[in-house]
Amino acid sequence: MKETARQVTPAINLNPYHLSVDSNRMAVTVFWARVVSSETESLLTSYTKHTFFEVQYALEGRIVMTVDDQRPVTLDESDFIVIPPDTYHQIVDGDDTGARFIMAFSITDKTGEGLRQQLTENVHPHRESPALRALLTLILQKGQARAPSAASMLSPLIETFLLELCQITAPQATERKERDAALREEEKRVATILRFVREDHGVGVTVTDIARRFGISERHLNRIFRAETGSTLRDAINHEKLRHIEELVASTDLSLGEISALCDFSDEYAMNKFFKRYNKMRLSEYRRTAKHTQ
Repeated sequence: MKETARQVTPAINLNPYHLSVDSNRMAVTVFWARVVSSETESLLTSYTKHTFFEVQYALEGRIVMTVDDQRPVTLDESDFIVIPPDTYHQIVDGDDTGARFIMAFSITDKTGEGLRQQLTENVHPHRESPALRALLTLILQKGQARAPSAASMLSPLIETFLLELCQITAPQATERKERDAALREEEKRVATILRFVREDHGVGVTVTDIARRFGISERHLNRIFRAETGSTLRDAINHEKLRHIEELVASTDLSLGEISALCDFSDEYAMNKFFKRYNKMRLSEYRRTAKHTQ
């Protein structure tokens, strides 16, 4: 490749710190992490695989590598790739003046968020984010310090660095979790609304009343209700009212006029019209059938 004039990042080796992370979210062991500069050693590597994850990060210049016997991929400056465990890989070319950051690590997810899966979903070059570069800069600065407290400062940086890697390599996983959380919240809201409707047997309940009670627009309310149940909220209200009418007609001796008043109809005729729309029979016929079967 054509030689380019760049200021080469000095070689840094974080190995002496025996880095580890043990938080509520993850347990991580960093087996080794270092910067390799073409001015101190060759950027090329042998054809290999191992049992841990490996990050290859092009700090300066460009890297060309093969992954799992696929066609070569190129990491331009500020690109990185996460190599999953048991994946053959090799750096086959690189700029004469360049540098790369390498980190080999194991990770255990403690939250069920699928961090390992996020790191293995998209094995191809990714562009760094400003946050990732800033975190790496801090990690390298602390790695140069050689202070007794460096290890304790590096561990939280490494954890945040890995979380940012997950965000970049599998943004759809993060979006999916956020979407699932929103869906679960909407599912809870719909269940609460259904309980509210059933408590009153759908009597005296309107979509407008429910939207006002729960502080959301009727349009949004109808959208989430249909998404969760497959039917409209109005249908759910009418279904509960219908069940209540059927129960009163079948199990009490109340007149149809009395039942229509209890169920918030203007008169028996209006209730009959409502009932026939769903059950295809008049209430008097339904009462005779129900009494006959008891």
